[in-house]
Amino acid sequence: MRDHDRLGTSLGAVATAAVAALLLLSGCKTSSESQEAQRSDLAPATLAQANDEFVDLSGATQLPLSAAASSSGAYLAAQSAIGERDMSAASDYLLVALAADSGNKDLMRQAHFALVSAGRIPEALPIARKLLVGEGIDQFSPLTVAADALDRGAYDEADDALARLPITGYNTILVPMLEAWVAAGRGEFDDAVDALGPTNLGDGFDTLRSYHLALILDLAGRPVEAEEAFVRSVEGQPGGAYRVVLAYGGFLERLGRPEDAQALYSAFLEANPDSLWLENALARLDGSGSPVAQIDEARDGAAEALFAVASAAQQSDGPEIALAYGQVAAYMMPQNDVISLLIGDILEMQGKHLKAIEAYRRISASSPLDWTARLRVALNQDDGGQPDQAIALLRQMVEERPDRSDAVVVLGDILRVHERWAEAVEAYDTAFALLGSEIEDNWRLRYVRGIALERAGDWPRAESDFLAALEIEPDHPFVLNYLGYTWVDRGERLDEALDMIERAVNQRPLDGFITDSLGWAYYRLGRFDDAVVQLERAVEYEPGDPVINDHLGDAYWMVGRRAEARFQWRRAMSLGEDDPELVDAIQTKLQSGLSDGNDI
Repeated sequence: MRDHDRLGTSLGAVATAAVAALLLLSGCKTSSESQEAQRSDLAPATLAQANDEFVDLSGATQLPLSAAASSSGAYLAAQSAIGERDMSAASDYLLVALAADSGNKDLMRQAHFALVSAGRIPEALPIARKLLVGEGIDQFSPLTVAADALDRGAYDEADDALARLPITGYNTILVPMLEAWVAAGRGEFDDAVDALGPTNLGDGFDTLRSYHLALILDLAGRPVEAEEAFVRSVEGQPGGAYRVVLAYGGFLERLGRPEDAQALYSAFLEANPDSLWLENALARLDGSGSPVAQIDEARDGAAEALFAVASAAQQSDGPEIALAYGQVAAYMMPQNDVISLLIGDILEMQGKHLKAIEAYRRISASSPLDWTARLRVALNQDDGGQPDQAIALLRQMVEERPDRSDAVVVLGDILRVHERWAEAVEAYDTAFALLGSEIEDNWRLRYVRGIALERAGDWPRAESDFLAALEIEPDHPFVLNYLGYTWVDRGERLDEALDMIERAVNQRPLDGFITDSLGWAYYRLGRFDDAVVQLERAVEYEPGDPVINDHLGDAYWMVGRRAEARFQWRRAMSLGEDDPELVDAIQTKLQSGLSDGNDI
């Protein structure tokens, strides 16, 4: 079966990979023990009784939450919302539960983390301050208090809160950076440098430390030392991480060295040739505007540290921890486009498409990240059930920048997924023309255009694209499967098709769709017993797919298992009730069965 025409890497993978690669300053993972500690605050809590004098929850009982008729009902509703990753709803329910049991620290920890994750930092702060009283301080509440204190310039309060953070997990790198920015905020730059510590520990965070050292030394007016640190931070990643390149390039421009800045930007663009993220910087070099320091106060430096840790957490620990760090960073720098892009990316990873769109739309239209953000809005509109809006946005973007291929490729992908085959072909043809010689190594674009062409009824061009894709990637299982299956379905080159599908199955033995292709090939070759074996496996792997169940019914019929065949056909018909062509074919088989040679 050819269900891989949707192709997991088709719609958002290129953009997602680009965001992760360009934002990330470090790839270090915490130890498994530290990862477990980071997750401990998410564990379900038990209800206990205590007293509270500190947190104002008087409004919580007014929330219109029908499931929260009792504190236990609210608590259970919160756990369900957490399971759905709806942290705003979880926050509401937990506040209701907490209003009835206001001294329960387990509830407070969960409510605090949910509020932070939902971006509701002002509501989380009173709970965070309450959690600092007594024993059993959690992993996150002191960070919320410290970030708020840094945001207000209350450096003593920030120091006190940071001192309460356990030095485990990401705190091993984050706390020294935040302590350094507290010292920088006081103007104590030597203490800030000491707080950061060595930049050659080899723990995966040296690039990040060097970057923050450079920012602090730049703020201190020590350009020679700052440049040494910038150079180390750029060398830690091929082409440089976006934030480092942007800061170092602006630094060089302010020193009156535009040629050096141009070389730095060129190296980044060589590593990331399709990026638009340096457009504003390049425009400055042409005389449009003056550079400013990327970080000119301690608050912004601290937010930058939180952003970097959120990026690292997203790669190593998944979206939940990353989102919390990212939301605290956004609280301190609400207009920072890179933080908004990261939060959108995390929410997208969680499947919260409408929330992701909100985050992406916070990015300014004048930002060099705007193009990336709008691509991501379109992808999330489609994934969120708004394909028409996504297509309209992408058509607008294609018209706006007719020289770029990224928007038209995504447009083709979405049109293909929604079976608008002719329009998809038109979009892919445009992309081919734009890419020119670059298409020679692009197996994927040949593959997806081949799918659209085959479904649009242009088999000669489709077959040519599939064969060209195999010349580039001779063993790619999806291409082998799609072309092999189509040849089988057309009754062409059956032996060659069988060999291709067997090669695909060897690479992906647990893939139900590819296994179905092998079973169907055996069926078309008259090897019905072999077909049954493979199609039973395919149904086991993909029990809800109507076509695979239909194929198994056909195979059962041909080996004389008529009752089982009718059962599979009925099951396939119930699973595929929205496919009238499939339903009509199955009804015919239920009435008349199959005759020899009938493989409908």
